[in-house]
Amino acid sequence: MLRSSRATSLEILLVDDDKVVALLHKNRLKSTNIGLPPVICSNGMEALERLHRNDHISKHFLVLLDLNMPVVDGWKFLKLLKKNPPQAEVSVVIVTSSINQQDYLKAQTYNSVIHFCRKPLSLDCVNRIKNLEPVREFFRNELPQK
Repeated sequence: MLRSSRATSLEILLVDDDKVVALLHKNRLKSTNIGLPPVICSNGMEALERLHRNDHISKHFLVLLDLNMPVVDGWKFLKLLKKNPPQAEVSVVIVTSSINQQDYLKAQTYNSVIHFCRKPLSLDCVNRIKNLEPVREFFRNELPQK
C-alpha cells in the first residue's frame, strides 16, 4: 500500500532498454511541461540501483517502467522492489507495448503500480499521470485551473 506523502521532492525514472523509445518518451514528458527531466535507466537493475543509491524518506520516485527488458525486466523489478522497498515513496506507471490483458491484471497486484499505459507514451497518459493521487502534489502548479 502506498504511504501517505512525506516526500518533498520528486525524481522521475524512465526505465526502457530501447534508446529511441526512451528519447521519444523523454521528449514527450518535456513537451507536456512535466517540469523535471527524467533519469533514463536502460533496465530494472539500473533503476533499482538508482532508487537505493538516492533513497531518502523525503524523496518520491515516479518510475515509468517498461516490462520487456534485458538484465532485469519490469516484472522482476517489481518483485525486487516489493522484497526490498526503499524508504522513499515509489509510484510505478507501466509503459509497455504489450497488448496482453494478463499483463494489465498482473500489474494491478503490485501496490506500487498506480497506472498502466501503452507505448508510445501519449499526451493523454502523461496528463492522467500528473493527476494521479500519489504524485499530483508535485504537479500542482502545472495542472490547468478549473
